[in-house]
Amino acid sequence: HITPYAFQFRLQPGAFEKSIWYRQNWMAVEFNLLYRWHGLVPDSYRLGGKDVPLVETLFENHLLVDHGLGAVLEAASAQTAGRIGLFNTPVSLLDVEVASVKQGRLAQLASYNDYRALCQFPRVTSFDQISGDPQVQAGLKNVYGHVDRIEFYPGLFAEDVREQSALPALIGRLVGVDAFSQALTNPLLSAHLYHDRTFTKAGREIIESTTSLFQIVERNVPPRSQPFTITMDRAKAPRAD
Repeated sequence: HITPYAFQFRLQPGAFEKSIWYRQNWMAVEFNLLYRWHGLVPDSYRLGGKDVPLVETLFENHLLVDHGLGAVLEAASAQTAGRIGLFNTPVSLLDVEVASVKQGRLAQLASYNDYRALCQFPRVTSFDQISGDPQVQAGLKNVYGHVDRIEFYPGLFAEDVREQSALPALIGRLVGVDAFSQALTNPLLSAHLYHDRTFTKAGREIIESTTSLFQIVERNVPPRSQPFTITMDRAKAPRAD
């Protein structure tokens, strides 16, 4: 869903400790912002025979407890996600988007074009190189006037989503960087911590025999329960064949 590349990847603890990139993440602010995929979020949920607006689900753990993890995961996996991109954020999350832009300014992040160059993408010279959507082009031009003035956070989500992926190109590449600069440098994967004294023998056997998300779900949900449905009025993500 994140990357359009079809390849199998298996994590091997301790395999990368001598790599030159094996260090702590140096881009925490950027990654904190790029993972705000609010366009994916539905507008409302069908729970107990009634529609529950998104805003009424925030910090309401009883919805998960009452319906059960299995039913929630089944409903979520069957629901088409929203499209990640500008002009597709749920109304109740718009204030979060504003706060995200302000956070980027407070941190004095470089421009969207500078981050494209950092990730070895060519700099854009016109708004239509960012998106083929006339609304997005007009919005960026109205706010920024010139492509070099586009900020990091809005620019990330202004790009068109790649074919066979849920993400635009720059976000996708940064997620890849994140995997090698943060996920694979997790201390629990180091040779001096990945052993039976940390996880127990049974724990390591479970970890090393788990190869799919399904196995994790199956171990942690009760017997099958009735799922609920999710509704969305905004643009949906394109389905991958």
